[in-house]
Amino acid sequence: MSEQAELLQTERRGVVRAWIPLASGVASCGMTYDDSVRERLRSVLRAAGLGTVVSAGRSLLDGLVASKRSARGPYVQGVTATSAVISWMSTGPGAGVVKYGKASGLEWAEVDFRIGRRHAVPIAGLEPGSIYHYRVEGVGGTSTTGSFRTAPDGEDSSFSFAVVGDSGSGGKGQLAVAALLKRLGPDLVLHTGDVVYPGGEERHYDRRFFAPYGDLIKDVPVFPVLGNHDVREGNGAAFLANFHPPLDSPGSTKRYYSFDWGDAHFVALDSELYYGDEGSSAERQKAFLERDLAATRKRWKVAFLHRSPYGSSRHGGDETVRADLEPLFARHKLDLVFAGHDHVYERTVPIKGATYVVSGGGGRRLYPAGKGRLTACSRSAHHAVLVRVDGGRLFLEAMEPDGTVFDRFDSIVRGE
Repeated sequence: MSEQAELLQTERRGVVRAWIPLASGVASCGMTYDDSVRERLRSVLRAAGLGTVVSAGRSLLDGLVASKRSARGPYVQGVTATSAVISWMSTGPGAGVVKYGKASGLEWAEVDFRIGRRHAVPIAGLEPGSIYHYRVEGVGGTSTTGSFRTAPDGEDSSFSFAVVGDSGSGGKGQLAVAALLKRLGPDLVLHTGDVVYPGGEERHYDRRFFAPYGDLIKDVPVFPVLGNHDVREGNGAAFLANFHPPLDSPGSTKRYYSFDWGDAHFVALDSELYYGDEGSSAERQKAFLERDLAATRKRWKVAFLHRSPYGSSRHGGDETVRADLEPLFARHKLDLVFAGHDHVYERTVPIKGATYVVSGGGGRRLYPAGKGRLTACSRSAHHAVLVRVDGGRLFLEAMEPDGTVFDRFDSIVRGE
């Protein structure tokens, strides 16, 4: 099942596809039949076009009391070579509109006709390796713009990705690392979990995720995994509501999923399934991982999760996770495995072909850095990791907020 179909089935029940004329061309719009205003919206759609539909939808809400909560976003999610999801939260309930295009004219549009504050609008039919501009209506009563680049396609593609974890405190450390990420300008960001402290509650997301990263995430997709703090309240409900990863791979969920970027395959895993996360099971995740890794033909294979199979700092390597997942990592020849949980940086020597990197210095209070017999480098510092992939070569750097590079994994050459 395609990502688009999965999104429509899981998040927008009853959505069908329809085509409407716009002054600048043709737009594909999603229309839902779930609410009491559907017939009025449909009749206005036929008679007057997109602009009037949105106005009519808003007029239906005149008698409602608007929420006083703040707006959020927009932020781009689930980017692939041919699709993306634009997400935001408005100050009050209403329909959501995304206009987008490869030029500033924004010749296409998608509409979420559900009346609510939270919107996640999928966009499909995009071209690989291309920049798209977008504008959303209804964020704080204004329109807000952003842009994103779709994933490249092909063996010789070049791109960069950043890694950060254990960030969600809203303090100076997180803000410093967020500013570093913005300066680095990666194509995508992997988050190794503990997105929002102390318990992953919705009320903390604005100050501890959306505010620090707002300038970044309107243009750059973040692909997160659940940490132990993210599932402490509501079993990860706020995390699942706020993030919209690709769900192309059979058996994937928002807790574990995979995606491709250029000639690299990324797989996100939920280590909390071994520690009380009731949203799925470790057995189902392992079956998904086996099928997913067996199916990919990409040159580079990267996994990321919260609890690392290897480490030498406060928490150390997780023996349960290692016993269950390391045999699959080795059999399918993973190159890199990123994790968090320990609030340090640590890189191992290659272990059964894979290099393990703990990146848990995203902003939370730091731990002392340990050093074991498998440690190649460790440091107690707020930091981000930047990885550059250029065809058959990969370069990793770990750096502090002031730009100081304290570890380099110069290159790995594969397929040459």
